[in-house]
Amino acid sequence: MELSAASTFFDRTLAVDAYAPRYKFKCQIEPLDMYRTEGTRIKVRNMSTAPGVAMPSRGAIRIDSQPYLVSDSSSDHWEGRAIRKRYVIQGADYVVEIRTIAQALAGETGTSAYASVDFNKYGTDERDSSDYHPQYHIFFSGTEAVPENAILTSGDRAYLVRNSYRTPAGLTDALSNGLDDPFVSVTFRTRTYNPLTDTHSESSSSVNGILIRWQDHFVYLSQGSGDYERGDGQLLVASSVVAKPEDTVELRGVAWRVLSTVEHADFTSLHVRRA
Repeated sequence: MELSAASTFFDRTLAVDAYAPRYKFKCQIEPLDMYRTEGTRIKVRNMSTAPGVAMPSRGAIRIDSQPYLVSDSSSDHWEGRAIRKRYVIQGADYVVEIRTIAQALAGETGTSAYASVDFNKYGTDERDSSDYHPQYHIFFSGTEAVPENAILTSGDRAYLVRNSYRTPAGLTDALSNGLDDPFVSVTFRTRTYNPLTDTHSESSSSVNGILIRWQDHFVYLSQGSGDYERGDGQLLVASSVVAKPEDTVELRGVAWRVLSTVEHADFTSLHVRRA
């Protein structure tokens, strides 16, 4: 028996495309000697296949009931021929929706993808409170586009992507801050002065907003930009929303005052403070 044939003799484990289960292939699975009982890395395995086996286009497979993300491949060779392809696969226990801030504000559907959510660290800011603010490594297949400032949701959890990069293994690592109930309905109240009648008129309008900690998404445009104070927030609204400093907004029955605005490519960020 040739070595190439012998190397595939024990390909007895059935794997399927996690997104399109009609695509199936046989492989070998073996444990990887790397364990971390408090995180998802305990579900990391080595997988090998015959050299002609193609991985699913979105880089996620399912073995039995467990989804996995698939790394880039490396080949074993014998006498100038590739006889095996090897991969590292990582358990992906979450389905995460990937949306830009503009999509989230518009209530649009994003891209759903299998992911591994791995706790990174807690951050604190004694200027605000003694609360711990968690940060996560959220791993996706290397084929998934996860832009900076994307909003990720899974179940009742939401995350803001601070940065994302392709790991040496070929996965996409989205370093993300956990968000606490960020989606809000925003009521803008604007007073307009009429010099002819010497009166003020008030108008109001409601839009979708994303309220996050000020520390999670701020920018100082100049030395004269207003400083952070305890309890401040950053309110993200659609670019079509016209807002200016000193406007009053109502969020969950609480009045906030707009201190400054920063326009981004597809949304506007408002520095707000309780009125």
